[in-house]
Amino acid sequence: MTLSIHPRADQYGPRVAVVDSVASETQREDGDETISYADLAARADAHAARLADRGVGEGDAVCVVSRNRPELLGLFYGCLEVGAVLAPISHRLPADAAATLRERIDPALTLYEERFAGLVGGGDGASSRTEADSTDAGPVEDLDAFAADEPSADPDDLNRVDRDPDRPVLYLHTGGTTGVPKVVVLPYRQVEWNCITEVAAWGLGKGDVSPVLLPLFHTGGWNLLTLPTLYVGGRVVLHREFDPDEALAGIEAEGATHVFGVAAIFQAMAASERFEETDFATVDWFMSGGGPTPAEVFEAYEARGQRFSQGYGLTEGGPNNLYLDPDREVAPETRRASVGRPFPDCETRIVDADGEPVAPGEVGELEIRGPMTAAGYLETEDGTFDGGWVSTGDLARVDENGDHYITGRTDNMFVSGGENVYPEEIEDPLSRHEAVADVGVVGVPHEKWGTVPKAVVEPVEPDDGATDGIDDPFEGLGEELEAYCRERLADFQVPHAFEFVEELPASGPGKLDRGELEARYGDGGGADADTDDAADVEDDGRGSVDDDSGGAGA
Repeated sequence: MTLSIHPRADQYGPRVAVVDSVASETQREDGDETISYADLAARADAHAARLADRGVGEGDAVCVVSRNRPELLGLFYGCLEVGAVLAPISHRLPADAAATLRERIDPALTLYEERFAGLVGGGDGASSRTEADSTDAGPVEDLDAFAADEPSADPDDLNRVDRDPDRPVLYLHTGGTTGVPKVVVLPYRQVEWNCITEVAAWGLGKGDVSPVLLPLFHTGGWNLLTLPTLYVGGRVVLHREFDPDEALAGIEAEGATHVFGVAAIFQAMAASERFEETDFATVDWFMSGGGPTPAEVFEAYEARGQRFSQGYGLTEGGPNNLYLDPDREVAPETRRASVGRPFPDCETRIVDADGEPVAPGEVGELEIRGPMTAAGYLETEDGTFDGGWVSTGDLARVDENGDHYITGRTDNMFVSGGENVYPEEIEDPLSRHEAVADVGVVGVPHEKWGTVPKAVVEPVEPDDGATDGIDDPFEGLGEELEAYCRERLADFQVPHAFEFVEELPASGPGKLDRGELEARYGDGGGADADTDDAADVEDDGRGSVDDDSGGAGA
């Protein structure tokens, strides 16, 4: 087994490996640029030779700041040849966070797309290898200039590094919702086993076509469909950045067979005017990960006759860890709430705060292990990888059928009068109310219960003209939502206050920034449980703190 592109080039040669859906007009005359397996192998060889020219060798890191471009795939396979580690950095990060990441990674070379020169200290003069700029974190060079540079050595004469299961091949950083992201070390073993387990689970083959809608600085961009599809001779379609209309056009034009994304991507496509007219005849299934998917998203795709499921994974653990098989016959409520069962090579367990397995059906922290897990963090450790299991930080339960349900985060939980409160369990039903566009829940101080939930709500905007002559279009909505929650939640879960805002803080598409939410609206921020704009629920039905007849714990 090998990740190298060369055996695929030998086997598939002229078969199309990559479609660059937005190649520049200078690169193509008729339609998108297509790259065969033979072409991709040649690009990898040329990039490997260029890296060797710059003194990049085994164990060295190569940072790259770019949107999704074929050069990144060539760089990945080129780094494999010389034993270097590719380290993509998000172009969405602030400059200081990107600089801290580069200092931590200590790259031998940083390559950047021209538009992101300012993020890495690159200058307009870095048009060739001899003119590359130098920063505190090493030399930086324009990616296009690098790709155009003629290698001094014949790629056939390169001293290629042998496959080593434990050798790092990717440094991928986490989302970084608080502080600077952590850098996860992905060894050869992890990346290859992610390919193997995904191919085994989903039956991927050389006839499959996979659009790349997630960024290639994200583990989902690499390890969910992109590298597994290339592993078996299929075709990937690169989108520079996600655009719902372009994504829908590409799905139809290229004959996509599987589509993976996050909920925000599927929401945006469903809201596009092109959605109803797009031909999905070639698509076997759509799958969402990265967080809960709203019911209306399922409904939109199911109304088009499409199969839609959810999966679960994280950079440290895969990311191919759990998925609900689209081929399985399950109840609609299970398909919409569950992330399914483990991939073939992944084991899971649910543990309590002491690391002991909990009883079936009980909530605890999800832990995973298997050959698709990471080696650890670069420079820093926090116990995530201790004891042979990867601690996910996610709370979950497993039902009698072995299906997993993510219920929240261990660091989001708070205690209210002795009851464990998980914000996600409150947000999920609230988000389905027709007047709620988005919602986040924080804990706020309470004299009787210590801490109680408060819901911060981004309401659905009223239709034009619907609020003419009305001073407060959301008057009474707090009471309405409180009554709605009482029908669906335990007493201790019902929010004691509802605060209405124009927009919730986000750390990325569809990602609630809980740290900022807490800072603005939690203890010391925003309205507390006794303000006038709250549906105050002083007597929430629990009796006294010592009363055992209160609502059931999670």
